[in-house]
Amino acid sequence: MIDTVYSMALEMRRMRIPIATSDLVSAMEALTLIDLADRESVRESLATCLSKSRDYRDTFNALFDLYFGGAPIEDGRPLQALDDPALRVLLVTALSHRNRGLLREIAAEAVDRHAKIQPGRAVAGTFYIFRTLRALDGDGLAHDIETADPTPRLADATSLISRAARAERAQSKVSEFERIVESEVRRRLVAERGADDVAVSLRNPLPEDSDFLTASSETIERMSAVIEPLGRTLSRLLLEQQRSATGRRLDIRATIRESLSTGGTPVTLRFLPPQPTKPRLVVIADISGSVASFASFALQLTFAMRSQFSSLRSFVFIDGVDEVTDLIGGSRAITDTNRRINEERRGVWFDGHSDYGHALFSFTENHLSALDNRTTVLILGDARNNYRDSRSDALEQIRARAANVYWLNPERRSVWDDGDSIMREYAEHCDAVVECRTIRQLDAFISALT
Repeated sequence: MIDTVYSMALEMRRMRIPIATSDLVSAMEALTLIDLADRESVRESLATCLSKSRDYRDTFNALFDLYFGGAPIEDGRPLQALDDPALRVLLVTALSHRNRGLLREIAAEAVDRHAKIQPGRAVAGTFYIFRTLRALDGDGLAHDIETADPTPRLADATSLISRAARAERAQSKVSEFERIVESEVRRRLVAERGADDVAVSLRNPLPEDSDFLTASSETIERMSAVIEPLGRTLSRLLLEQQRSATGRRLDIRATIRESLSTGGTPVTLRFLPPQPTKPRLVVIADISGSVASFASFALQLTFAMRSQFSSLRSFVFIDGVDEVTDLIGGSRAITDTNRRINEERRGVWFDGHSDYGHALFSFTENHLSALDNRTTVLILGDARNNYRDSRSDALEQIRARAANVYWLNPERRSVWDDGDSIMREYAEHCDAVVECRTIRQLDAFISALT
């Protein structure tokens, strides 16, 4: 018992919790006055002596559960005994109280578990950072911290300002943790390869040239300034396409007036100007793990285009398909949309592994009415189907009903149809299939619509 208390106290000190020697002596004395078989009595007695501030209580509770929970603890690595959900709960607590010592410990443990660093690879580590944050549900952290914020909720006219301030504080804390994770990954890469080699790989491209599949969440966020004008351009070009495809209607009054000069003979015909309504757009996006960064971009693009189309409906899929138009329309930020999609398991039907065939078939079964001859369909995904049935006939139905179908693939064209990719099968039923790994390539695709 004494050794366990001493080890826990050392760990608390390592996490920058002030514990004097006299506090440790008092804790040992307190244990002589209680029933050691009563776990909660032991907890409260130690907390009184070792956790004298409310700010440290959540950290104390987490460590107490580690050291007195019966799970084996490796020397110097107490967080190993926590499973992922428990580690995330501890992370939210540490972020809420900005306990930087504990945050560094959690970051190191999360990188160990989830980064899957491959020795010898000359990379900047962006994908390792992304893997780590995705495993901890980085998109949902700000919401959880905001919920746990002890600041009193204000009402009436000040409530909006209060919520905005709370959200800003939460996002600031999440950004700080992302920097800690990034620092931990970089530290390990430097230890393996040396600072000079890592520095070369850190030369960041412009946001327009960043690869969606390997871009960090911060880079994806920086793309928003470029995405919004592209959304407006796409709407304008689709409207022009629709205008050129609209049949001309005879303006009878103008034609009759013109014929007065020729004795009533309609030599010159006058036509009404085309008046197409705003185009309709349906976005169907793959949100599986293999294209998670691209999925975040796709949702951000959809979010930016909400006001540019008379009707914009959004669907996400993995092995099933779900409409998320309501989530995008009702969210104040794309991070809220991402969080709810994950929480509600949208797009998952059976095992959560990509199944384009079943997703497309489900779309035709349940959502084909969303399409008409004024609708443009954008499909966003890598067409990697885990060797399952392609159901290309479902895409054929979509193409027969819509005005246009365009497929944007975030992989290099050179790897299409390798392995489980079936891009060629789907390409037969699309107006265009384009490589879309960067903003610059998206811009080129939109420009080509003219």
